[in-house]
This record gives sequence, C-alpha cells and structure tokens, in this order.
Amino acid sequence: MRVGIVAPNYYPAETGNAVTVRRIESELRLLGCEVQVFPIDRLSGERLQEAVKEFQPQLLHAFHAYHGGRVAYALSKQLSIPYLITLTGTDVYQALCDQRGLEMHGALRGAARLVAFHGCVKKRLGEHLHSLEERTVLIRQGVELPNDFTPVASAEGKGKFTFLLPAGLRPVKNVMFPLASLAELHARHPQLRLEIAGPVLDTAYAAEVMEALESYPFARYLGVVPHDCMGALYRRVDVVLNTSLTEGGMANTVLEASAYAKPLLVADIEGNRSIVKDGVNGLVYHGAAEFKAKAEHLLTDAHLRERLGKNGRDLVREQCCPEKEGQAYYSLYQEILAQA
Repeated sequence: MRVGIVAPNYYPAETGNAVTVRRIESELRLLGCEVQVFPIDRLSGERLQEAVKEFQPQLLHAFHAYHGGRVAYALSKQLSIPYLITLTGTDVYQALCDQRGLEMHGALRGAARLVAFHGCVKKRLGEHLHSLEERTVLIRQGVELPNDFTPVASAEGKGKFTFLLPAGLRPVKNVMFPLASLAELHARHPQLRLEIAGPVLDTAYAAEVMEALESYPFARYLGVVPHDCMGALYRRVDVVLNTSLTEGGMANTVLEASAYAKPLLVADIEGNRSIVKDGVNGLVYHGAAEFKAKAEHLLTDAHLRERLGKNGRDLVREQCCPEKEGQAYYSLYQEILAQA
C-alpha cells in the first residue's frame, strides 16, 4: 500500500504535528506500507503536485483540515485518488470558527473519512457540520514509551523544584500565563523554577515571551529541545504544565510526560480533559487563582506527585499504544480503498 502523507509543520521535528506524523509514519512502515511525507511548508504548488504524481500514492492522508486538508482536496481532484484528514486541533477549535471555515468546508466534505483523537473533537465538528459526524472515526493518539521506567533524580533533589512547560511559542499555547502566578509562589518557595521548551512558531509572540521572561529571573527559555532528548528533560523536572487555549484532543507533551510518570497541571480545556482526570492522573485548573493553588499543592506534596505520576503512566501504557494507533490507520486505509 502506498500512502502519501500531506503534513504541515513537519519541520521543525519538535512540533506536535511533526511528532504525531513521524510516529504514525514509522508505525505504517513497520506494517509494510510504502510511505512518503509531503511537507507543505517545504513543497508548494507545482513542485508538490509533481512529487505526489511521481510517488503515485493509492491514497492521501492529510493532517490539519485547513493547512493539510485543502491541499489533499486539490490533489485528490487532480489525481482521482481518495484522501482522509486527521483533525489536529486548531483546525476545529479556531479555523472552523473564523473566516477560514468556509475554505475548509470543501476539504472536509470531500474526505473519505475524518479522524479525531477524541470524542470531544468529533462532537465539536458535528456542531458546525452535522453531516460529517458519521464519517468521523476516533483513533486515540499513541505515545512512545521509555524503555526504562527507573526514576532519576529530579530538580528537587538538587535543591530546586522545576515546572516544565513544553510548547511551541505561538499564542494558542498561552505560555506567558503561568509567569505571574509562579512569581508569587517563588517569593514563598525560592527553589521554584520554570523552564519553557519548544520551537518558535510565531516570531512576534516569541518576542513578547522573551521580553516577559526578563522580568522573571526564575524562568528561562531552553529553546528547541530535540525530540529524542525530551525524555531526559522530563526525567529531571518535577511537574509538567499545559497552558494551551485549545488542544485537538490529546497533546503529545501531556502523553509523553505521563509516560515518564510526571504529574501534570493542565488548563481546563476539552483536549486536556480527554486524558487528564483531575486528582487522578493530574490536576486541572480553571483560572489563575486555581492554577497557583494547585501548583503550590504539587510543590509541597511529594505523595500527591508520586500518585498522579504513577496513575498517568499506567493510563498511557494501557490506552495509548502506538502499534494500535498504526494498525487502526492501516485498517482505515484498507476500508477506504475497498470503497473507492
């Protein structure tokens, strides 16, 4: 089976979309698929069309309905091959709600199938385009599990307590949100640190972040951490944050932190609630006051951190198997091709 993947943000490799695409790409190859990724941030127009024609895929798999879906829709009409779209978050939670929504309708309606990571995304799509709900299937995100679960010394063991916010620098990730609250906690707990890791995806927003960090000496931006180095980073921190305004289901960083048995403190949004149960495998906050209170609870209660981390690790081991994710896509491709 030859599968062409239409991928936005395939570079840098540390973005959430890139991590997802590369994981699925790898699993499909293990299942015997011939896969070629067409990164639309590197290829466009005639070059993209020529590259796809040369590969001759049997179907196209696009990620993000606006950025990837519209390209797959156009290629599908030119080459007379079916395509599917995996909904990744800002396509449903932002683009579908603004002026880009009408541009997406054709791509969404033309897809043989749509894939959502969680029922909350499928439901949100159905609120906008009810007829598409029955063609939307759920495939849970997978996560690569570390080979060794043995804990290593965290920052706390070195006299520091570190919150990690792994996120690309763009407005939807809301990375400046925790600064003021953690500054208040830092006054009472001087061992507190905040580290932000991720690529610059919006230069204007990144400039605002860098300027803000100058006023908070306990916080620092690590820059881009290669994905194969993230495990070491997760191991040495104490709590992992997600402060996003929206997520398309299960954020890779939330799943990865759970795989390393790290307690989570996450924003009260649908995407985070799809994987984090408050008080079970993480803490969910609504607003700055609750964020600060729960951050302090995590900072001062080692037993809570251990329990949340263990529950999170157990959950992803049971429910987020990348092999099952790859097999689910492979079976869906077979179904689409059988009906083509």
